[in-house]
Amino acid sequence: MLYKKKKILSGLSSIALSLLLFTGCGSTSAEIPSDAGSASNESQSDSSVLRYAVASSPKGLFSPLLSNTTYDNNVNNLVYSPLILLDENNEYKPGLAEKYEFSDDNLTITFHLRKGIKWHDGEPFTADDVLFTFTSMADPNYTGSRFNEISKIVGAQDYHDGKADSISGIKVIDENTISFTYTEVFAPSLSNFSQRGIIPKHIWSKVNIADWENSSELLNKPIGTGPYKFVEFKPDQYVELERNEDYFGGAPKIEKFIFKVTNTETELSELAKGDLDIVTLTSTKEEDFKMLKDAGIKIEEKPSANYQFLTMNSNKEFFKDKRVRQAITYAINREGMAKSLIGEHGKVINAPISLAGWAYPESGLNTYDYSVDKAKSLLNEAGWTEKDGVLQKDGVKFEVDMLVPTGNKVREQSAPIIQQNLKDVGITVNISTMDIASAMAKTHGEGDYDMGLFGFTLEVDPGDADRYWASSIANGSQFNFSNFINTQSDELLDKATKTIDKNERKKIYAEWGKLINEEAPYVFLYSQNDIRAYNPKLEGYTYSAYSVFPGIENWTISK
Repeated sequence: MLYKKKKILSGLSSIALSLLLFTGCGSTSAEIPSDAGSASNESQSDSSVLRYAVASSPKGLFSPLLSNTTYDNNVNNLVYSPLILLDENNEYKPGLAEKYEFSDDNLTITFHLRKGIKWHDGEPFTADDVLFTFTSMADPNYTGSRFNEISKIVGAQDYHDGKADSISGIKVIDENTISFTYTEVFAPSLSNFSQRGIIPKHIWSKVNIADWENSSELLNKPIGTGPYKFVEFKPDQYVELERNEDYFGGAPKIEKFIFKVTNTETELSELAKGDLDIVTLTSTKEEDFKMLKDAGIKIEEKPSANYQFLTMNSNKEFFKDKRVRQAITYAINREGMAKSLIGEHGKVINAPISLAGWAYPESGLNTYDYSVDKAKSLLNEAGWTEKDGVLQKDGVKFEVDMLVPTGNKVREQSAPIIQQNLKDVGITVNISTMDIASAMAKTHGEGDYDMGLFGFTLEVDPGDADRYWASSIANGSQFNFSNFINTQSDELLDKATKTIDKNERKKIYAEWGKLINEEAPYVFLYSQNDIRAYNPKLEGYTYSAYSVFPGIENWTISK
């Protein structure tokens, strides 16, 4: 059984993944100026500062309820704390809650909060802050994308629809105890509580929730309970944090934490010189690995929680027939692409489930091995005939635009490969390069686009997948790029979230994966490994596919 009463948090294994948008924005080369605090100009030998390279600047959405990029999330993960933490083995451990318990029917979770915790401004943390955070996610005027995480709590939908003044399923028992009651068994519930940092009521309640995204007072001066306090944000340059001496996990040993916006062309040399301490490698060139190893840099590689994909907008006539979508999958030499772009540092995937978790189907998936003949045969079955090297149907040429967001160099390099592969079967593809924000804007609603190259980073539990694939939200979802609508998919996702036994859930997700594999709303490309290169003097450093900074309070940089 996944749920056990009076279970101490540190003893529970993680239930794997789901989806969080993986965005790659344009990288900018920038040096941290001399006025960025005493840590910003110290050498590598100074144990008081750690510099963490980021490929793109955060947007400045420093709220766990509003952020939607990896870069903002990184900052929020250090400033704010959730009720439950994940360690490097993806096991739950105490966060703001020191323990929890489930009711006999598995519908109610009661959290027992730590006592004596202070916000960064010195105000006391209580259960009212937890109530405020999760109630805000259901507010009718809330502009973020987290409502789905609590939509199954009793009364949440009525509150969201303006039919109630509060969420009846959330009850503050005392200042250190709070409970959540669900309308039905919801297996991913604990993973949601591990993903969402708590915000301070005494600060955020002063601003109308509809104005949160535009409030510089809130977003530029975030106050949390996390291991690090916010100091300064210079867009396109850096974010500076300082340790929280009162952190409940113990004051971090490293005094300053700098997220430094770097250029992917120069970050490796900066790491080798000691100007950076941690870099997430996107390069898979063996000469880069050799250079780093020769410089004494440590390198660690793990399966990642992200994947790259080519989405096809099924609202467009070109892609309404699944035979066309399948043909396009056959037409792209995914194995060859992966080998040329990432070598042995990742692999091709065939379903939208993380290779780093427990739910990826072990068998039964169509691998769509590269075949021009198979692609042409399916296109012909769908009514497309070739004339002068270009497919046509009812007098319309098969010519489409493909959005290519900038910032992820490996993904950008896949665009001309896809363009040529599809040309070989008679499909003309025009590449349209733009920043990630512009590309995302074109996919909202019914989507003003044909095809697009994107990536997702997956959350802890696959039960959250309904916000990306459920038919009921297809046309309004921020992330259902393909506008995929399928009743069987909805039913399988719903069944999986109501199932407690992990092995049974795995069978359901295997069936769901096969369905998505057959329907082919995306061409699933590859999942590149998560590779970190870091300062050899950094001790205690660890990470996982789902936890970026586990145990950060224990990291040290030796002199």
